Amino acid sequence: MSEKMKQFEFKEGEWVVTGWAEGQMETEREDDRGNKVTVMQPYYQLFVLSPCSSFKSENYGASGLKAEKRRCASNAVWKDLHPMDVVNLYFDEKKRVVMAVSAGRSVQLDEVSF
Repeated sequence: MSEKMKQFEFKEGEWVVTGWAEGQMETEREDDRGNKVTVMQPYYQLFVLSPCSSFKSENYGASGLKAEKRRCASNAVWKDLHPMDVVNLYFDEKKRVVMAVSAGRSVQLDEVSF
């Protein structure tokens, strides 16, 4: 490890972007006549890290970071992002990410040995 290792601290509402994905998936829908049809639907996903909840009880406790997959409204969300950017995320009423705004900094992962 380096002599002066910086420790990253999250500010309220911050996430670290680790990557993204987009593609097409099959889904069933009803057509105009009420018949079920299979259609291809686009999907957009953003992969992020965020702090675990600080909630503790006699049956639960967590610490560290959690990896999450967040649905996005479109691939425009990650247009200007790079992996390991620190961002603020904004959501629509369906809890999809509609905008990710860079906090102007990024995170570097150091090698860990066990």
